[in-house]
Amino acid sequence: MNDREELAALTKAAEQGRMGRRELLRRAAALGLSAPAIAGLLAACGASSGPSASGAAPSAAGDPNGKITYGLGSDWQTLDPTFYTNVAEREIFYSIYDPLVDMDQKLDIQPRLAKSWDVQDGGKTIVFTLQPNVKFHDGTACDAAAVKFNLERMLDPKTGSPQRTNIDAITSVDAVGATTVRLSLKEPFTPLLGSLTEGPGFVSSPAAIKAGGKDYGLKPVGTGAFTFVEWLKADQIRLKKNPSYWRSGLPKFADLVWKPIPDETVKLANLKSGAIDVIDNVPSSDRKSIRDDPTFATWDAPGTRWPMIRLNLAKPPFNNKLVRQAVSLAVNRADIVKAVYFGEATPALGPISPVYKSYYDASIDKYGLGYDPSKAKEKLTASGATNVAFTVEIQNVASQQRLAEIVKENLAAIGITVTIQPYAITAFQDRITNKLYQATIGSWTPRPDIDGTMYRHFATDGNVNSMHYSNPDVDALFKRSRTLANGPDRVKVYQDVQKLIVDDAPWVFLIFETQTRAWSKKAVSGIPQIPDVMVRFAEVTRY
Repeated sequence: MNDREELAALTKAAEQGRMGRRELLRRAAALGLSAPAIAGLLAACGASSGPSASGAAPSAAGDPNGKITYGLGSDWQTLDPTFYTNVAEREIFYSIYDPLVDMDQKLDIQPRLAKSWDVQDGGKTIVFTLQPNVKFHDGTACDAAAVKFNLERMLDPKTGSPQRTNIDAITSVDAVGATTVRLSLKEPFTPLLGSLTEGPGFVSSPAAIKAGGKDYGLKPVGTGAFTFVEWLKADQIRLKKNPSYWRSGLPKFADLVWKPIPDETVKLANLKSGAIDVIDNVPSSDRKSIRDDPTFATWDAPGTRWPMIRLNLAKPPFNNKLVRQAVSLAVNRADIVKAVYFGEATPALGPISPVYKSYYDASIDKYGLGYDPSKAKEKLTASGATNVAFTVEIQNVASQQRLAEIVKENLAAIGITVTIQPYAITAFQDRITNKLYQATIGSWTPRPDIDGTMYRHFATDGNVNSMHYSNPDVDALFKRSRTLANGPDRVKVYQDVQKLIVDDAPWVFLIFETQTRAWSKKAVSGIPQIPDVMVRFAEVTRY
């Protein structure tokens, strides 16, 4: 029995209660499982059959004293929106904080802390009118002065916020009365409202920031539907209902627990056992069975995650453009779709997902670096590089291991040697943030404005450009795109940008994946279906 089969057997034994905790710990340790994976197995071992097995019909009103436990595949490094860099941090913010504006199922901008806004002076001034009488969890006022404090903190270069470049068109923030905020911009800035639906738009208590100092991100204070209780590193974050939440009648349940479970098999086992109520994504191999199981509800979001291989252009061998192109041409995306994602994905030849509709270029196969081993060998020979070898870093989960193994096999066929190096999630994120890798498998999810994907990764000063990628022509097009209104001219600019990026090949574009969220029908309802795939728990019901 191999390690994967052994893990599956352990999971099944835990679910069915056929193994004691001591024996489970012994065998899990022998497999070298991570702490979160072992914790997930122990939760499954100790769980009751849960609501899905009770047979009782849920009450339409739900249980106001209930608890929802959410399992997701990433961990957190900070709960301070000014310094966030990963998807798990962004997702939990929607429970602790409110953004100035939010998005709906069509990715359209909707009011939240700002109940309205007025664009003036040809787009160079935006005046926000805030919701009145909103309080932070510490009882202080969320007013215009608080919004000004937060935005100026993020804009101050001394703060060192990775979010700064997403709003740096703002030249000044003025509190015009208690509930009016005026933003002055150096030029019209189309992506601004989209940026204010996430990191830059989440508003923290100024008093809590001043009191917490550099440790504020460990004890966040927002205006959201849930207040912070505790953070047990690599185990869970606990939140509780905000009894003074400004949105009447919300939230609908009392306690919210977030559990990082990187191992997809363990995470699914916890859902099945009732140890957790909602999971962020079902493994591709299990989706049919979960969709067919009347115990569970699912939501499919096609093209909302795009795994890629980031290449570090500052390090050999990827400081050579022809080597990068050779690698892209050598990867068989159809095999990846079939073997790793079980058909729950489509091949990707560029960074713009079909989620972006009018921006997606259906003719990309004419210039994309699709699977062509012969051409890959030609590029490699032309590069002048010999004995090309590199390490690809992955998160220590089965799907990334399978993906990396296919890439390794593909590249061996053209004479490139690949070593696969797995890391635990926190170390993995650190290596990406600090640009320590040669190549690394990562992923991205949609933002309401395409700038939130493209500029952030491929502009020289993009806040998640860990590849050291810099192309003056790309930067010039991005500068223009940020001042154009959505429409044909902006679409054309982005398609031109994509052609340049595809040719430069700072990523190996792989696939656009369908994400499938799942939850127990008898435990939970009202999961929002918003394409950024961030759960807003305020309106969710627990039975």
